[in-house]
Amino acid sequence: MSPHVKQTLSQLAARVLDTSPERAAEASFQELGLGLVTAVQLTEEINARFGTALPTSAVTGAGDLGRLAEHVEATLARQATPPEAVAVIGMHCRTAGAADPEELWEVISKGRDCTGPVADPVALSLFREHFPDAAVPAYGAMAEAECFDPAFFRISPREAAAMDAAQRVLLESCYHALEDAAQDASALRGRAVATVVGSTGLAPQSEYSAHALMGSDTSIMAARLAYHLDLAGPALTVDTACSSSLVAVDIARRLLLSGEAELALAAGVYVVNHPGTFVTMEALGTVSPRRTCRPFDAEADGMLVGDGVGVLVLKRLSDAVRDNDRILGVIRGSGTNQDGRTSGITSPSSTAQSALLREVYRRSGVDMGRLRYVEAHGTGTSLGDPIEVHGLTEAFEEFTERKQFCAIGSIKANIGHTMGAAGVLGAIKVLLCLRHGKLPPAANFRDENKHVDFADSPVYVNREPADWAPDDNGLRLAGVSSFGYSGTNAHVIIEEYRAAERRAPAPPRRQLVPLSAKTAPQLRRKAGALAARLRDGERGDAAALRDVAYTLQVGREAFPERLAVSADSMSELIERLEAFAGGADDVPGTHRGRVPEDRTGGQAPTAAGRDVDQLAAAWSTGAAVDWPRLHTGAAPRRIQLPGHPFEREVFRHAWADGAPADAPGHDTAPPRPTAGAVPSVLAELDAAAEEHLRADPSAADIEAALRNDVMVRELGRVCREMLFASLRRMEVFQAPGERHSAPDLIRRLGVVDEHTSLFRALLGILADHGLLRAEGEELVTTDRVAAPGLLRWEPDRLEALKTEVTGHYPEMEGYFRLLTNCLEEFPAILTGRRKAHEVLFPDGSFDAVEAVYHSDQDTNTLVAELVAAYARARSAHDPDARVSVLEIGAGTGGTTAKVLPALDGLQDRVRYMYTDISRSFTLYGRNRYAKDHPFLSFQQLDIESPPAGQGFEAGAYDVVLACNVLHATRRIDDSLAHARQLLRPGGVMILLETTRVQEFFTLTFGLMAGWWAFQDHDRRLPGSPLLSVAMWRQALERGGFRAVRSLSLAPVREDQAYQAVVLAENEGALTDTTAAALPARTPVAAPVAVPAAPVSATGPVPLTETAETAETAEVAEVAEAAETAEAAGGSLQAMVVDAWREVLGVASAYPEDDFQELGGDSILATQIISRLKSGFPIELDLGELFQARTLADMVAMLEAELIERIEELPEDTVATLLA
Repeated sequence: MSPHVKQTLSQLAARVLDTSPERAAEASFQELGLGLVTAVQLTEEINARFGTALPTSAVTGAGDLGRLAEHVEATLARQATPPEAVAVIGMHCRTAGAADPEELWEVISKGRDCTGPVADPVALSLFREHFPDAAVPAYGAMAEAECFDPAFFRISPREAAAMDAAQRVLLESCYHALEDAAQDASALRGRAVATVVGSTGLAPQSEYSAHALMGSDTSIMAARLAYHLDLAGPALTVDTACSSSLVAVDIARRLLLSGEAELALAAGVYVVNHPGTFVTMEALGTVSPRRTCRPFDAEADGMLVGDGVGVLVLKRLSDAVRDNDRILGVIRGSGTNQDGRTSGITSPSSTAQSALLREVYRRSGVDMGRLRYVEAHGTGTSLGDPIEVHGLTEAFEEFTERKQFCAIGSIKANIGHTMGAAGVLGAIKVLLCLRHGKLPPAANFRDENKHVDFADSPVYVNREPADWAPDDNGLRLAGVSSFGYSGTNAHVIIEEYRAAERRAPAPPRRQLVPLSAKTAPQLRRKAGALAARLRDGERGDAAALRDVAYTLQVGREAFPERLAVSADSMSELIERLEAFAGGADDVPGTHRGRVPEDRTGGQAPTAAGRDVDQLAAAWSTGAAVDWPRLHTGAAPRRIQLPGHPFEREVFRHAWADGAPADAPGHDTAPPRPTAGAVPSVLAELDAAAEEHLRADPSAADIEAALRNDVMVRELGRVCREMLFASLRRMEVFQAPGERHSAPDLIRRLGVVDEHTSLFRALLGILADHGLLRAEGEELVTTDRVAAPGLLRWEPDRLEALKTEVTGHYPEMEGYFRLLTNCLEEFPAILTGRRKAHEVLFPDGSFDAVEAVYHSDQDTNTLVAELVAAYARARSAHDPDARVSVLEIGAGTGGTTAKVLPALDGLQDRVRYMYTDISRSFTLYGRNRYAKDHPFLSFQQLDIESPPAGQGFEAGAYDVVLACNVLHATRRIDDSLAHARQLLRPGGVMILLETTRVQEFFTLTFGLMAGWWAFQDHDRRLPGSPLLSVAMWRQALERGGFRAVRSLSLAPVREDQAYQAVVLAENEGALTDTTAAALPARTPVAAPVAVPAAPVSATGPVPLTETAETAETAEVAEVAEAAETAEAAGGSLQAMVVDAWREVLGVASAYPEDDFQELGGDSILATQIISRLKSGFPIELDLGELFQARTLADMVAMLEAELIERIEELPEDTVATLLA
């Protein structure tokens, strides 16, 4: 027996029983007069001193101090052996500014604040009714919180619409977390897998129905996933207010250690689900009046709420090591306690918080002095923060006397207080810090809270990004705290995991990589996402390829649409995945199949053998494979790979009081506040949009919108009929029952490589509308191809169709004309006999497409009002400011024509840069708009390349405008990054984009190779370069934009709008990437505005964007060049020189000038041919002319043509041209 234990017990008993320590050690408890009250007091003293949890009966039953000392020693010995650790093997999260853990790391590592003003008009209206003088409420809004994939979870759209958004985002996040952990969800059926979910508050019912009851009942939270995956472990929903999800982690850990569960998901979720939330939070008095959360800061004045969901996948550490799981961190201990009675039911207790921490670290056998980081509760309130630091300081004192060695921070400054999800998101932040070995800066922190004595505390607030040094054990250790206003406190200890050295892998061998999805488009997106991930982190070793294969073999559920890829190397795998993602069907080393839904559940026969290609073929057609048997030697690892691409169907909540959450044209994603006057400017921009969209919500507006929707559908019908009639001229699809494969049709019809993507899209259009039917790899014509009344490509039939359509919809005449022109030439274009631009821009004219570009007046008017509202508001707040606007891809000025008049009256306060990749369009814009708008400048810009290298100053523009252009680039993320480089911090991006696939655009602009140039297939709508509104939002937020919201004129759901205006704000200062893009010299000054171009005898002579002193020299140079050309060789040369000057807009032309270096393209070459026609008697070939690089080459080519045909031409014509 330890003399220390008995001596301490003697002192405690002497004090309680009012006797000497010596007598207490020798006498029996009966002799000492131990009664019920004193026994309780003694038990409490013992437990407080030794950290035990003895019951009173242990004291009264001992009889004397000697036997009690033996009992206490035995209890301490048991407690000295810490409980088994629990491994975190997977995680997923979504928050404001982040769609997954990787994006969350970008937020926290850079100290970004992703909260911002509420934009939902219903919530704002309700808030103003109750707090008319308060600042606009702010919160951290999760992007796409309204989006869900009900079919994946076998939930009907009606039930999905009645579900609270929190249930929907939780389902998807839990599934992604299992994928992150490489756990095949189908293999968990019937097993002891626990789901423990922290959730806060009651969800309002959107209707009074069974679906609404289940959709709003928080008790269903955990049960949803358990039901979907058929799990047999405990499913519990926990509500302790703000600490709910960290309590869920504690419970999940206990379930694992008790053996009640073999795997556990610990989660938390909170999504603002009612417009009255902001009223309630304001009334509670804990919300920051300045609308900024500043934990531990001198100016901390309250919190902001935020949406969030976080999920951890947990497993006993020994099991995780045995199964070769990827271990993200180790939970060494956890615990929960209660404040009890405090000054108020919601007031925290530093005593209870301190007691909890001491208990958790003692029970876990962990020295609290090893901590180097604590993710604090840190709400940014004047009461809570000092209490929390005081409790931390008290707890540390039992373990160490050191000061200022442990950093603290709070994720609430980055994303808001996510209530029931706050604790688990704090744990995910810690796991990300462990992964990167970094301590992130505390967002919104400047000066220490004066009510906290940090100098005398072990903790400090981390101001700057810092390396996280391991402790003396070579590991990093952190704690996570979460305290509910219910009084329930929770704390979790998380330690870094260091895996043992891997044994040498088996010799390299061919690997089989399986991919599956529920639909064919999803499968291609999945392949593209996997290829992109592997290319980003490509490693050449055989072990990496083996790990990829093994993870997808054992760690993913098998769906009906299947692709099996065999590869010898990582590079070969990436190439094959990219080819399939790009639309190819006959990729070497791949096997494609579709398995009926009822055969994907594990009942299929098991394929035998080890031949990779045979197994690939068998699995892709439904056979089961014993995957682990394929891997000999050292076991492969489960690694992190992209998850399932859920469909993004929108389900906006209808509030119980009848107020809709989605007023037409509005989105609830908030703008982010910025310095100075910008918040007010953005608020006025929102107001302008709201005024435009709500100016007269009459029946006439709805009728017009419905008419437009019907017109679009009618245009689609016309497109399909005319497409089928046009293709039948190529001697295909003549009768029912014809069988074709896409590759065979491409070869048979002679479709050139440039148009194979287009042709596959055409087949898809016909299949989607019942003219073709897919049977495996073949397409079969249906009975509909023989239906009476099908359109034939005959002039009278086409004219009758035109009369019918334009009689009902006169505004479709321009569309019909362009469609007819394109489809007339379809056979020639597909086979390469005609160039698309010759049809779309005949003789270089823009007339055909201009009718379409300029037809969308209403949406262009909305864009114009937004730009003008921004300019007026900015000027009002900063009278000296000159608002700079840059338009990307201005083309023929369809949008510009509306924006410029809206800026009238602001000419001296605005500069407007009109850009396009094609010089022909910038010249067109100059000739059309420069005269009446002197604040205009013109310059070529290829948005697929860094703007700084093209003479544009980084961060120089307030507004960047891009209308129906960015989708026509190879990689949307790169294009947005370059657009963002043009914007100043806080500047606004305005996009106008088609957001649903429409046959008209495929059949017209889809003829251009650029339409199919995109390479990021997983970022686009299937079979199209277009993006949905949800995809645009994701892309913008990935690229560092915030405050993303969409506007639509049509009173339809966001996912149903054919077109949308998307607004976004450039966040913060220039990024490192932007800074790196700046030239290593003084930035090029922005070009000055250009006055109207003078007209000379040779036609318009546009001036360059230089000072007025250069203009006279330019005009003189024109005259000199003309004289030079005349002296050089006669009328033919003069004709070509004049054509170059007019078409290219150059002031002079010399023999060695290079057409393409001057900005020449196929459209400008067509215009040159058009201008030469009147004086040149021979039909010119565009291809040959385009190959003539220099002016001299072009003249020589024309002379050669004349000489070759000299016998056919009149002598005077030849003499004039060759004079």
